[in-house]
Amino acid sequence: AGSAGVQEQACFALRNLTANHAENKTRAGAAGAVEAVVVAMRTHASDASVQARACGALRNLTKGGAEAEENRTRAGDAGAIEATVAAMLAHAADEDLQERACGLLRNLTTS
Repeated sequence: AGSAGVQEQACFALRNLTANHAENKTRAGAAGAVEAVVVAMRTHASDASVQARACGALRNLTKGGAEAEENRTRAGDAGAIEATVAAMLAHAADEDLQERACGLLRNLTTS
């Protein structure tokens, strides 16, 4: 999944590209972005910055109505819930990560 720094920046870019942009969410999801972010989380589990950026990217990819439904399914299938909980437990003192992770879990557990 590449170096931690590259993954962190990729997640940051993905988060920005999908913020309040339904078409980008759909296109990113179809391109495999959700699965790639979960792989980055697993690969760089000890890096709090990667985890925070990944949670932010997944939070944006899964936020919304019908346009995000497929991404929520993809995230669940890819193990995003487990990866997010693992990140929260490993980096319990990181408030930014915790906030993004909670937002992501909210998106994944509501429709």
